[in-house]
Amino acid sequence: MELKTIANEYRGLCFDMIAQANSGHLGLPLGCAECVAVLFGKFLRYLPKNPRWLNRDRFVLSAGHGSPLLYAALYLSGYDISLEDLKTLRQMGSKATGHPEFGVTSGVETTTGPLGQGIGNAVGIALSQKKCAAWFNTPDAPIFDACTVCLCGEGCLQEGMGQESIALAGLWQLDNLILLYDCNKVTLDRPSACSQNDDVRKRFESIGWDVFEVDGHDCTAIEAQLNHCRSLRGKPKLIILNTVIGYGLKVAGTSKAHAAEGLKDGVQAKAIWGLDPEKSFFVSEETRRFFEKREGQLQKAYNEWASLFETWTAAEPDKARLLGSKPSLKLKDFAILPSLRRSIEIRACMGALLNEYAQQAPLFLSGSADVFASTKTYLTQGGDFAPDNLKGSNLFFGVREHAMGAIMNGITYDGIFNVCGSAFLVFSDYLKPALRVAAMAHLPVWYVFTHDSVSVGEDGPTHQPIEQVCGMRSMPNVRVFRPADVDECVACLQQALDVPEGPSVWVAAKQELPYLSTVPSQDKLEGAYKGGYIILKETDALRCILIATGSEVDLALKTAQQLGTGVRVVSMPCCEVFLQQPEAYQERILPSDCTCRIAIEAGSALPWYRFVGLKGKVIGVDQFGKSAPAGALRQHLGLTPEACAQAIQQYLSTHQA
Repeated sequence: MELKTIANEYRGLCFDMIAQANSGHLGLPLGCAECVAVLFGKFLRYLPKNPRWLNRDRFVLSAGHGSPLLYAALYLSGYDISLEDLKTLRQMGSKATGHPEFGVTSGVETTTGPLGQGIGNAVGIALSQKKCAAWFNTPDAPIFDACTVCLCGEGCLQEGMGQESIALAGLWQLDNLILLYDCNKVTLDRPSACSQNDDVRKRFESIGWDVFEVDGHDCTAIEAQLNHCRSLRGKPKLIILNTVIGYGLKVAGTSKAHAAEGLKDGVQAKAIWGLDPEKSFFVSEETRRFFEKREGQLQKAYNEWASLFETWTAAEPDKARLLGSKPSLKLKDFAILPSLRRSIEIRACMGALLNEYAQQAPLFLSGSADVFASTKTYLTQGGDFAPDNLKGSNLFFGVREHAMGAIMNGITYDGIFNVCGSAFLVFSDYLKPALRVAAMAHLPVWYVFTHDSVSVGEDGPTHQPIEQVCGMRSMPNVRVFRPADVDECVACLQQALDVPEGPSVWVAAKQELPYLSTVPSQDKLEGAYKGGYIILKETDALRCILIATGSEVDLALKTAQQLGTGVRVVSMPCCEVFLQQPEAYQERILPSDCTCRIAIEAGSALPWYRFVGLKGKVIGVDQFGKSAPAGALRQHLGLTPEACAQAIQQYLSTHQA
């Protein structure tokens, strides 16, 4: 059976999906049907009955608006997505979501939608697979030799993060990565010439890619080029597919082919594709038999691999245990802890703990956006990842926060390694889209963001975070940890290990903070693990509660000393975890009959009103900082014990009146 016929039946399915939903993007599904038919019909190694097979080829649709084409391919290939799902594209409860979503639809490798994210994800997956081969393959058993294929469009390559990611793929020589570029010369508004004039071939070649070009509607040429690319070593590969957007429509080749403009062209288009215009959601018996046969071929390939894997497991029991295990550690038992119970920078404390963790979790990776020296998260015994050291644990992303985020997501989607990235807190904004996608996909990526407040000082307002923590706390499925000392750091790390259900972010102070000894270490560990606890209990009738995090916990304690014996101080290193605790625990820490509550944090005041109430008070920073020494800046902003005590006394007199 000709792949061209399958491609045209894909087109028919996509057209009918979008027509029925009266919503969606026609352009890419109709323009890239041949490419996807070759991928699922001939090239990719996959197994619908075991969609997470370790050595499957990975396919990432970076241009996620073309999702109907992916769903058509998954449906005919035998994945767990039904014809009914296709008929309910973009409707509540359907597996055929508007853009591909990891964990919702079998066979979808990554959540894509924001353009360019998929390119970064594919780079991360390819990197993960390279590392898997280095860690686990033996001369007699190459159990990891899969290929990662990513389909992107004009927009994915226009996005800066797409460019950041391909630069790293070239630097790292990820020769197991194939990027398919749907070169239809059209963007949503206009022909792409209105917004770009770069030479894509030269750009890729200049950063270490092999580049090829084919007619995107010639199945034979596409198949030959893909097979050639799989055999090449040394560089990632770009295949430029010259396609016609909206192939078959009257508006083909124009921006109007992107959306629903072409739905009225169904009769003409289906005739061009060799389909009966009177039939909807049509799949020929020949196509069904083709994929039934294909599934048998794929099962045979999987069985051969499974036999090899079984032999490898018997011969390499230590490697097999490492591959199949996840670290289960009690961090409170780390021998390094006593030496960290002192005045210390939280960033240095986190770095020391991550290094200790890495000694017991060899598949842990640490990356940085060119600030390892400042974030202190470099793994001293991990080695540097490079083409000649694929087992290296330290990832140098350069000044590319956004690519770091998307690549870390890709590594985590792959499910073998766990990874922590680091940057300055104020520049977390550069990777917020990737963090947001990680939260949607419940990916347990870790971040250490340092230089946590205006105490950065002389670097000035461009480097002093104000609203960043507030923004991350507002994001669903993200836990933001802002620890005040080593015990809180340990508790928060343990929480992230025990509940790996989404991103974990540590906000770490640059300046040295004292070790807090107002309560026993064990009480701090237990309380911080629950997100919030009483670090200073009142010794008289409860008058008010001070709530603080991170570097402001010590400030709150010193402020309380000036306010008298009826003051309670609560350290809340993680608001999200605290709010997940039983109501009885929350009531014990923040009794509802004490409405006199004051939050202190050197950042946006906004998130604290859910704890202090509208009648409570927040001592925060709701203005951009200034270029000045840290001490002078804290004085200017009222972040000293004296200033806080004065502001609170004034509030108490008003509140109690």
